[in-house]
Amino acid sequence: AAILTSSQSQTGMISLTQQVNAVRLDTHKSDTFEQNDLVLDNSGAVLSGSRDALIRRLVPTRDFCPDESYIFSLLVNIRTFISPHELMQKIVQYCMFAQNADSHNFAKEGRGRMFAHILRLCSEWATNIPYDFKTEYMRTRLNELLRLCAVDKTYQQKTTDLQATLRSSLNKLDRYEKAVANLQKALSENTNLPEQSDSMTGLFLMCNDAKIVAQQLTHIEMERFSMVGVDEIVQSLASDPLSEIGRHSKNKEGTISSISFYIEWFNRLSAFTAIEVLKQTKKRSRVAVFEFMIDIAKECCEIGNFNSMMAIVAGLSLPAVSRLKKTWCRVEKAKLEILQHQLDPSGNFLSYRATIKAAQWRADSARGNQQKIVIPFFVLLLKDLFLIYHGHPRILPNAHLNFMAFNQLAEQLRDVIQWKSTMCTFEKNPQVLQYLLITAVSGEKDSMLMSFECEPPESSSERDQHKKLKGGK
Repeated sequence: AAILTSSQSQTGMISLTQQVNAVRLDTHKSDTFEQNDLVLDNSGAVLSGSRDALIRRLVPTRDFCPDESYIFSLLVNIRTFISPHELMQKIVQYCMFAQNADSHNFAKEGRGRMFAHILRLCSEWATNIPYDFKTEYMRTRLNELLRLCAVDKTYQQKTTDLQATLRSSLNKLDRYEKAVANLQKALSENTNLPEQSDSMTGLFLMCNDAKIVAQQLTHIEMERFSMVGVDEIVQSLASDPLSEIGRHSKNKEGTISSISFYIEWFNRLSAFTAIEVLKQTKKRSRVAVFEFMIDIAKECCEIGNFNSMMAIVAGLSLPAVSRLKKTWCRVEKAKLEILQHQLDPSGNFLSYRATIKAAQWRADSARGNQQKIVIPFFVLLLKDLFLIYHGHPRILPNAHLNFMAFNQLAEQLRDVIQWKSTMCTFEKNPQVLQYLLITAVSGEKDSMLMSFECEPPESSSERDQHKKLKGGK
């Protein structure tokens, strides 16, 4: 389903451009646009500017430091016009020039003020976009920045703390990428197709507590979601068609992208859900598993884990499961109808958006981590961000970069950072986690064959389909 119609998108684009042109234009040099001008509104907020002018405004001095909103918005958006390496080189050069431009900057008071401003910039960058510092070059330049104005032990400790936080983020990423490689290897070696059984089998037999399973799913979701960097999201929005976002792709280091791996998990969980039902040859067992998966999805919704909820509902809606009419007749429909209501795409997923908004309100006022969890339906989140990114011109007719468009995207990415930084404190169940992670799932063909074993084909089209599947055509 489309997030917004093309006419709605066009209207939004015109509106934003008109806002830039309608306000009173204050420039740093003149009343006309020049290469290094910034366009500000009456409150002093940046509306647009040349690339270099926007970068210069990012650079701290003894008497000036942009606010955190400006820093984050520029850092996360400017990468589609200049690489983080080039940006860092410019910032180091500008900061060195600013420090040497005035003898007062070398006095302790001046150095202290400038350091506080530089630290603010470095902290925003290293904390919220840490993967920019995966290269030795970026870490070295960061250290050069932090050494510019170190005054005493207090400042040195702040520098040490920031560097330790960055190392922790990068080490976590390294461990995650190794774990991903090991998991993919295990999955590729686990080629045993699921077997159907006359007796109850699968997850329900291992753990029939839907809440525990939902909590384990939340652990998996948070691990994957937390490793998706906002830098990777922006690059994906800029470089890939919407239909291809999240496909299996390698990043510059040769490992599968975090976005691809996360979306692969959604697809796997959907297939896993279907297979858990199709494994059961007895109708009574299928009904029990069917209702169990619905209960798991409901518990996920209660937690705030909307990605797992959507994956489970999608799995129960796959053709191999939805055709099981005799099974469906026995299932308590009221539970499923509530969840299908959440997946309803009408009104631009109006029901889902209302539910996640309520979860955000709960998270904002919650004291414990378990009430702070918000895991959005990730594919829909990407589509929303795609619309924001491409719905407004990022380069204006006068060649200025549209900072209002930058701010709109950055505002949404701030929410993403908040959501993925929440700790999942549920008790882990290693057996259930392992089962969810490495149990083999079937493709569409094998799933349909299992479905026909559960309930034989009835219509002529189903009989033809069954015949083709068995014949391997």
